[in-house]
Amino acid sequence: MKILPLLFLFTLLADVHAQKAVDPKPRVQEVLNAYQSSVTDFGIVALVDNGRFKDTASLGLAFAGQRISTSNRFCIGSCTKMFTAVLILKLQEEGLLNLNDSISRYIPSHPYIDGAITIRQLLNHTSGLTDILKNGFMNAPLLEPFGDYSDPVLYAKIDTIDFAKGTRYKYCNTNYFLLSEIVERVTDRSFETNLQEKIIGPLALKNTFAYHSNSIERLAHPIIDGQDLHAIPKMANSILSKGSGNIVSDVFDLNTFIRALLLDKTLLRPESLAAMRTFYAYKNTQSGLGLSEERYSGRVFLGHSGRQISYIAYAFVDPQTGESIVVLNNNANDETIDKVFEQLCSQR
Repeated sequence: MKILPLLFLFTLLADVHAQKAVDPKPRVQEVLNAYQSSVTDFGIVALVDNGRFKDTASLGLAFAGQRISTSNRFCIGSCTKMFTAVLILKLQEEGLLNLNDSISRYIPSHPYIDGAITIRQLLNHTSGLTDILKNGFMNAPLLEPFGDYSDPVLYAKIDTIDFAKGTRYKYCNTNYFLLSEIVERVTDRSFETNLQEKIIGPLALKNTFAYHSNSIERLAHPIIDGQDLHAIPKMANSILSKGSGNIVSDVFDLNTFIRALLLDKTLLRPESLAAMRTFYAYKNTQSGLGLSEERYSGRVFLGHSGRQISYIAYAFVDPQTGESIVVLNNNANDETIDKVFEQLCSQR
């Protein structure tokens, strides 16, 4: 029997150990496969990244006759708010605004907008503004895709005050619509251009778009109760949800973004990220600047979730383990995605 040199043996064992660390047994597909009977006329894609290995999986359909895959793109809904918050913080880094500025410096006078509200209060949902998407208006682009969704119409939807600024928390899409307006006013460029120049370009995101449109290839069709809504024009929805929920992406790009922001910490300066991670506590909510702190399976995650037209998105990281989890689907009435995400959070 040939005896291996001791040094070579140690090297071999180290290589085997490293290989196991880099290439763990894929588990995400096993999690998804358990829900095959529930995921029929729509699809789910998922990604778990431990910093060394990306475990991905897909289940179901992008549309009738077309299996879904990780190459499909989805509207990420309110995960957009993380992007908007990063833009605002970058503009503060450039000296173009300050989080403590009163919004009266940037927003026209309005009977139901307290001009003393600060940019920070928009970011952490403590402004007290009423939601422009209330009373079913969020579904208006599906019913009237060629309706009027101009700024005057949207500002007119701010027709009451929910509470005095800074006294409590209430999630509100109006906050991020106004933040997108501020981005455009201080830069004299469109919200989409700012996203491209400050986030999409620098991170080399190839499947992320600052709008929601049928012109986007490989877009998973929005499916509601078995009905394919892809033929309905999407630009009205993109206008209505500017800054709050209009971005389209895929699991890889969204994962790149949240890791760059929260784990690699390359998107923002340390003081900006610290501000983003300063949470306003209200009841069971921890609201940062475009960022949520959530607990799943005894773990603390940072990120955001989103629901838009007929898409659901989860994009979170565990700062302690360095793991990121992204799950996307194309059916807003689906409850399976919530179970999948929580199950992925429970495994390490």
